[in-house]
Amino acid sequence: MAKIKPLLASTVAISVMLLCSAVQAQDTAPTEPQARYRAATAKMAELKQRTDPNSLLEQGRLLQDGVPVSETNPLKARRLDEAERLYDQALAMPGAHWPSAAVRRAKLILSRDKDQPSIQKAMELLRRAAALQNHEAAFLLAGLMEAGAGGRRDLEAAKNLYQIALRSEHGPSGLALARLETDPAKANIFATQGLRLLFQEARQGSAEAARTLADHYRTTGDGPERLSAAIEWYQRAIELGDAEAALHLGRLRLDPKSPLRQPQEARNAFVKAAERGSVEAAMILAEDPYNGAALGVQNSVAELWLNRAIDTKAPRALVLAAEIRSQFGDEGRVAAKGLLHEALQRVDDDITALLALGRHVRDGVLIERDVPLALKLFDRAAAGDNTMAYYEFARTALNHQDALTGGMLPTAIERLRTAAERGHVKAAVVMGDALLLGQGVPESQAAAMQWYQRAAASGSPVAYIRLGDVYAGRSAGLEAPQALDWYRKAAEANSAIGMVRLGKMFNEGRGVPQDQALAATWFSRAAAAGSGAAMVELSSLYSRAGGPGHFNLARDSLEKAIRAGDARAPIALAKLYLVRGERTLAEMTLKRSADSGSAEAALNLAELYLSGQATAEQQGAARRWLSVAEKAMARDDDQASRIASMYLRLPDAASTEHGSSALEALVRKNNSEAMTLMATALLHGTGIQRDPARAEALFRRAIQLGHDGARFILAKAYRDGDGLQRDPARAFALYREIYRDEPGDTKIQIALGDAYARGDGVAPNRRLAAEFYTQAARQGDPEGQVRLGTAYLYGAGVDRDSQKSDHWLSRAGEAGVIDAKVQLGSAKLSGLAATVDAEGAFASYLRAAEAGSQTAMIEVARALMKGFGTLADPALAKMWLERAAALGSPDAMFELHRLHDLGAKPNAREAERWLRQAAQSGHAAAMYRLAVRYQQGVSEQDKAMAREWLEKAAKVGHSQAAKALQRLTASVAAPG
Repeated sequence: MAKIKPLLASTVAISVMLLCSAVQAQDTAPTEPQARYRAATAKMAELKQRTDPNSLLEQGRLLQDGVPVSETNPLKARRLDEAERLYDQALAMPGAHWPSAAVRRAKLILSRDKDQPSIQKAMELLRRAAALQNHEAAFLLAGLMEAGAGGRRDLEAAKNLYQIALRSEHGPSGLALARLETDPAKANIFATQGLRLLFQEARQGSAEAARTLADHYRTTGDGPERLSAAIEWYQRAIELGDAEAALHLGRLRLDPKSPLRQPQEARNAFVKAAERGSVEAAMILAEDPYNGAALGVQNSVAELWLNRAIDTKAPRALVLAAEIRSQFGDEGRVAAKGLLHEALQRVDDDITALLALGRHVRDGVLIERDVPLALKLFDRAAAGDNTMAYYEFARTALNHQDALTGGMLPTAIERLRTAAERGHVKAAVVMGDALLLGQGVPESQAAAMQWYQRAAASGSPVAYIRLGDVYAGRSAGLEAPQALDWYRKAAEANSAIGMVRLGKMFNEGRGVPQDQALAATWFSRAAAAGSGAAMVELSSLYSRAGGPGHFNLARDSLEKAIRAGDARAPIALAKLYLVRGERTLAEMTLKRSADSGSAEAALNLAELYLSGQATAEQQGAARRWLSVAEKAMARDDDQASRIASMYLRLPDAASTEHGSSALEALVRKNNSEAMTLMATALLHGTGIQRDPARAEALFRRAIQLGHDGARFILAKAYRDGDGLQRDPARAFALYREIYRDEPGDTKIQIALGDAYARGDGVAPNRRLAAEFYTQAARQGDPEGQVRLGTAYLYGAGVDRDSQKSDHWLSRAGEAGVIDAKVQLGSAKLSGLAATVDAEGAFASYLRAAEAGSQTAMIEVARALMKGFGTLADPALAKMWLERAAALGSPDAMFELHRLHDLGAKPNAREAERWLRQAAQSGHAAAMYRLAVRYQQGVSEQDKAMAREWLEKAAKVGHSQAAKALQRLTASVAAPG
């Protein structure tokens, strides 16, 4: 290496001299890109004038490697179909050129077609060329045999071919033999031979040899000395005009794990690669401002390289351009759609492009949704034996089985298994799910657990939770300790889901001693980690069992953690106070921690001030604490995103503009949390102008980047039409995807159950709805318990069973779900329960009424008036009706009208007042009755008012009002 340094130094000196000369002559000499373009164009024109096989071969090589797009665009556009045609013409002619033509044709086949017939064809060409003493053919054929590309791995044949190539002084073959040799002494001999040959070629001006040496030093050690040697050889190859070497050097200099990481040097290398025609380097430069800005490429420079990449029409470049353009308003999204359509028309066998296009047509945001086409694209990518393509094909097939044709499901399972065996962690989890649920394979819990354990061994928190769920779900309950261990591992990996699972086990005493204080501690920790579900669990816990003893134990546990220096404990304690309604204590806890320098506490304090109807003083305090958090968390993009989104909730223009610009900058860095928060703000117009189309695109991009929260928000928006056009089918597809990744999430189980129950986005199936409700109910979700209890009450998807209905509705009622108490009361009153139980019905209604249910208040009042299930008490009945009416219940207002109109002590004035209030609040019967009263008048104004109230009542579906309106219209239209 010492001898190389003077050479490199002299080369640099010569380069400087040449550069100075170029600057002096820049007015007359063409630029380097112009010179390259003109040289390539002139060369092609000259070759086209000839018909000899060597000219055909050279034309094919130029077209395969790519020709500069124009004098101002140095990127090379490849024309592979033309190159293929020229190679075939050359192969049809006998002569000395034939081995070289066979090698070029074989390389082209292997770069484009990964199916076995194509591989066999390439191997046959290489065999014939190797037999004609072409060492490159022998080397390539040996590599295919070593990899088993022909269907069978043959190491001995590969070694023989490498030795033949090495005897022909082919340096890379020596390195390959050294890699395969088990004897260290022999391996050293082969490596020395290979390196010596490569050194000779590199010194004689071979850029490929210099790049091969650099790759060797980079891949055979990660110490600074070997990496420095790799850099020197890359620079030598670059000086010899090798764009690929510049690309490799850029990646080495950008690698965060490399001790020689230098982003500025990486950017310079990528620029050199792009200037020498590398489309891939141009794409790296174009994407930098939107992908973390590690290289520091200016927006204008990135835009220049993006436009140049688009001009090459390379499918991968068109996809990248579409993803970038889609972030810039309606025009950008229209442009993105056009770019994706063009990419679909031009896509070849570029696996990266096939995968990206497959995801786009599957998700259907920037382009029309077409799942069958997505499966075809993933299938083409899978033909290249690509692990990610196997996973995407299988995942899409399992999530969209309605789009499958014959034989696709077994293929999906086979590919999923292959991806999992190769170490793809998500594939291992999905394979376990398929076995657990019996999707495409025989159901087998034991086999599922093997795959989950394999994923868990790679550190997957999702796999930890799956294993915990399996152990926790076993009926005997003897394996609860194993469930506890797996949930703890997930919690230690900062999984909020794992923390919630632990909380539920202790809360319900499932296989462990019941400990609601410990449950509250875990729920609080999960809430501090950002889990909304944990807050619901905490609220549910304290609504039914949160006595002072439980609360004090949970508080003491968290205070102990605070004293031990746990940074998250103050936030968890504040969440615990909040769920108890003790906002002042929560504020004091957060402020104390924030004053001590906790940026996270400052951020949570600002969020607390902005919750609900914030006063001007609270908004000012929030602004101050946001500023503190912003300075401390400037390098944490996820937290910076949260801070920016909170600025959007402040009323002043300066804050919203600051928040918007900060979020935009983080979105350009490809931060999925920023995309999700920006999309949410765009959906509802929070601090910025509403833009549903861009919100949808950002949600989809965040989902592609792995943000699970974005999936849930987008699914809910599709389901409810919240900011987006209602699309139940898309909502259902997203919920199904989330369920596949997290089958234990009760909110997803309930969402899927609701979809099947209503036929919302999927064919109605009450049996499946009940199955999902059962999953949620058994995990202790009160909403799931209500739905399951109601299903048993009416026989919806399950056999009617009044005892089971009573059990589940009672459990939900104990958890504080008001609707459960109302349903229970209705069941006992109507006889749908085991027996008519008027007293039990009244008790259920009373509990619901005391919890704030307007419906229950009315039922309590009716029972009190009739003395049904309780002693008659008209005065108390009137009080409950007035309480419901004060909460805005039109039904209660109408009942008060009837009480004063028809009761034991009529009061015409009060009856009239409540009738008008009920009608003005939208009560149909009240509107109709008010119209009838006006009809009894004689003035024109009375008649007009009668018609107006009839129209209002008819509009909300009152049939008698509609008929009366028809009669009135007919009488007016009748002659005379």
